Amino acid sequence: MCKTLILSDIHFCKRGSTVHSIEQLRPLWQGFDEVVFNGDTTELHCEKYTGLAKQANNRLKELTKEDGVQLTMICGNHDPTVSKIEHKWYWDDKILVFHGHAPIFGGAPWSWRYKHFAKSYEEQLQQSGNGFTEQLSAIRVASIQAASGEFSHHKPSHLHMLLLIAPAIFKILKCWKRYPTLVAMWTKQFAPSATYIITGHTHHAGIWERDGKVIINTGCFGFPSHPRAVVLDDDTLTVHTIKKRNGSYVLGGVCSSWNAR
Repeated sequence: MCKTLILSDIHFCKRGSTVHSIEQLRPLWQGFDEVVFNGDTTELHCEKYTGLAKQANNRLKELTKEDGVQLTMICGNHDPTVSKIEHKWYWDDKILVFHGHAPIFGGAPWSWRYKHFAKSYEEQLQQSGNGFTEQLSAIRVASIQAASGEFSHHKPSHLHMLLLIAPAIFKILKCWKRYPTLVAMWTKQFAPSATYIITGHTHHAGIWERDGKVIINTGCFGFPSHPRAVVLDDDTLTVHTIKKRNGSYVLGGVCSSWNAR
């Protein structure tokens, strides 16, 4: 049986991330067969971070290979080109791991890119159809466009950006409140076999039950959330806190656990 660790939203190389070197994460995956980085591992969304982000990705590959741990990198909205993996299933399609931006129309409604992102997303679905694979593919294409600067000519002025801060905070809080329900509704339509859904994206760690589904968000390494980790081991799914010890990250206490088989 493969023992798997799932993390998300490291945002390495971005100001505000509490992770300053990949080595800080290394103690977390010791003793595991696989480590899954569930989106937004590094910053490929901003040109000034791209070089460092690529170096960090290469270092992550080196360290996991040295430790004999299988590395799986799921793409997020900030690193949509880090891999072509958009999701991963476990335990006979009972556990779904994906970054979690697809259930939110427009990906990030608090961003100035929102309406342009949403338009691209809709156009992709009109061309491809509207199923599970198509949803994830459409959100990835829109994320690549956003990360490559395709929407940059729509960017508001500096003054306008300042005026958007208060509405953005309101939209973030609204999204936090609605997110578990949105994920449950989305998976009911597009991934009905999923009972446990593991996401990141919103930076709001939590565990919720909605309509017979358990939604787990692992938060982020930085403001405003404390990161969490999911461990899949034999028949057990466990959510842990993550602690910082002597400058490195280690697994902390258990938040919740289920026999998920």
